[in-house]
Amino acid sequence: MKRIRTLSIALIAGLALGACGDKTNSEAPALTYELDEATRVTLADGEVIGTRGRDDAFAWYGIPFAAPPVGDLRWRAPRPVEAWDTPLEATFPFNRCAQLTSSFEPDREEGELAGKEDCLYLNVWAPSNSDSEPKPVMVWIHGGANVWGYAGQYEMGRLAQSQDVVVVGINYRLAMMGWFGHPSIVSTAETDLDRSMNFGTLDQIAALEWIQKNIGAFGGDPNNVTVFGQSAGAFNVAALISSPLTEDLFHKAIVQSGGFRSTSYQDAVDGPANEARRRGAASQEFVAHLVDMGSLPPQDSMSPEELATRLRAMSPAEIFDAYKKLPIAVDAAGLINPVDISHDGVALPEEGIRNALINGSEMRDVPLMVGTTKDEFKGIAFVDKEMVGNFFNIAFWPKNKKAYTAYGYYPNALWSYHGVEEVADYWTRHRSSPVYTYRFDWDEQGKAFTTDVSFLVGASHSLEIPFVIGGFDDKVGDPMGVFFNKKNRAGRESLSGKMMEYWANFAYEGAPGKGRSGTLPEWSAWKRGDDTDRLMILDTEEDGGVRMIHDIPSAEELFEAFQDDKRFRKQSVRCKTADMALEIMNIVGGEMEPWEAYQADHCNS
Repeated sequence: MKRIRTLSIALIAGLALGACGDKTNSEAPALTYELDEATRVTLADGEVIGTRGRDDAFAWYGIPFAAPPVGDLRWRAPRPVEAWDTPLEATFPFNRCAQLTSSFEPDREEGELAGKEDCLYLNVWAPSNSDSEPKPVMVWIHGGANVWGYAGQYEMGRLAQSQDVVVVGINYRLAMMGWFGHPSIVSTAETDLDRSMNFGTLDQIAALEWIQKNIGAFGGDPNNVTVFGQSAGAFNVAALISSPLTEDLFHKAIVQSGGFRSTSYQDAVDGPANEARRRGAASQEFVAHLVDMGSLPPQDSMSPEELATRLRAMSPAEIFDAYKKLPIAVDAAGLINPVDISHDGVALPEEGIRNALINGSEMRDVPLMVGTTKDEFKGIAFVDKEMVGNFFNIAFWPKNKKAYTAYGYYPNALWSYHGVEEVADYWTRHRSSPVYTYRFDWDEQGKAFTTDVSFLVGASHSLEIPFVIGGFDDKVGDPMGVFFNKKNRAGRESLSGKMMEYWANFAYEGAPGKGRSGTLPEWSAWKRGDDTDRLMILDTEEDGGVRMIHDIPSAEELFEAFQDDKRFRKQSVRCKTADMALEIMNIVGGEMEPWEAYQADHCNS
């Protein structure tokens, strides 16, 4: 996920437009996090007392599900949590794993080290007005390019309360603390799982194991668990589907703006053979950098065990600071880019996630929902001076609307094809469980002063999350206050209600169907056939409503159209589009060779 982080940051930076009418976030009543005796539950490891979340849902924030991965447990598989004797007060939603803050957090300085290694906690939300029948469990895996984010960023109480489901949000180790493959670490393995490099993935698996043991205390059904995640969280869901370690831990899966893709273990350790395919800084590159900095002696002067001991003795601040000074690891100001999900033959199959999907290898055969937003990273052009005019960072406008539209179309259409359509095709070839596909099209932000946010940004990456959870009050969903306003409130809240129904019905029945109410347009399973309606469009009635379509261009058709597209008046903009298309395919998969050949022939002079 080399540039998702950079793209998102640039997009948000470009949206720093100041006030935009009604800021929904400022109207949200603050949660108080006071203990509520009605939430007292007994778990396998001790009693827990929680509080109330949004819409009066029961909420438990900050329950430990594994031992702190600190000291000698750094870069090892998670160990069982120790039991506690006195009731645990679970009222703190802000636990986060060690990370550098991003510009998604305007209240914090970008690049600040936040969180800690002792971070393996989860949050639970449950309906407070429900009967005693066990409820479906929806496990949220947060995004953030696997270097940023935490379980408490989004408040899930409304989803739990309105749809009568139990929702769990989990933390997992991030960046090089969560994904680090190095021979010295393998040499000190105490268990088979310690030989993995996907420690963040193993954390997620440990949380799912905890859920199997404990979720019944919250009213959840351990035999009906749905994992869902967005962006990096969606790639993590694909990893869980592919892992040989997750049998019987979940029963349905939702992949929002993700893909079935992983990096080779060799690339994660030594770096890529093809620099154009780089997906982050490798562990050997990091260790060599530490040697160059004088933080470590030459590697040949230490045994693997000695090197592992010294690496585990470094503070998180030393490790993060070293990565920030490693040029190939820097993705944007203050942010880092280590290699993450990799096929190590332990947590993930050696052939890799994409090959396992294509070849029909062993994966969880569960109902799947997968989709994207229409304009994932269209807004990256927002900060490109060749494409967008700018008056003192107050007003922005496209210099050529047709070229701007074309620039946004091709990379996002390729993501929709390779990350959704192609996934569904391979899924149905090899698995009996159905797959449901969607595209989120809401783009009714309107204008901020004279800037047309709807056109310049559109249905951008992560914008669907507030709709899925009814979370328009969460600042992270609209950090600059330019998306959600009074004019678009009725339409977005209506669409959000429908999407929550679809997501919840999928958790209940393994199919979104007609929603929980049974009154929505039917969402059919994906089927082959040019005239088969197989993609659900999620939009407001004003823009066509919730509806199924079948017109989905293939990768070959997109490449041919791109070469002949007359909307590109400047070859430089056409080349930027090709570059973005390659970045997307390097993230989600796809045949990059035609685009690389075009770039070599037309863009490198």
